[in-house]
Amino acid sequence: MASTSDKARNTLLVVTTLIVAVTFQAALNPPGGVWQDDRYDPEENCTVVPANLHNCTVIARAGTSVLHSRAKIRYDTFIFVNTLAFSAATSTIYFSLLESGTSFRTETLISIYCMNFAYVASVGAVQPQTPMTWAIILGALFAPYIFRLFANIKSSCCK
Repeated sequence: MASTSDKARNTLLVVTTLIVAVTFQAALNPPGGVWQDDRYDPEENCTVVPANLHNCTVIARAGTSVLHSRAKIRYDTFIFVNTLAFSAATSTIYFSLLESGTSFRTETLISIYCMNFAYVASVGAVQPQTPMTWAIILGALFAPYIFRLFANIKSSCCK
């Protein structure tokens, strides 16, 4: 029979796995959805021809977040907290499995890193490429790992 701490860890793993799934899905389908077609500057009088051979100014690319083009601060806030939740959940999964003494530490670490990379690649596919948004994503992605590192350093130094 599993002990209370094993039950609590298993519950934690189920909850964090659900958080990972929900936040990954939210990154792929951001609030407001994504543009279905390229949007062009309505002030210009241009003709769009096949194969992107035109002189029109594109104001939104198909497949990019509608929220980002309509409300950048809201999008940046959403992507920051979503990425932070995703990263905190993946780090919780990793560290709870690491502390449980599982023999699959390397495989778990590889899986977590690949999931984080897939998350960043997915977010990069639906967001316009701006340095600010990338800084927000990478900062939120690494924050839980950095906090854990400092907490471990503090606990080992202050014993």
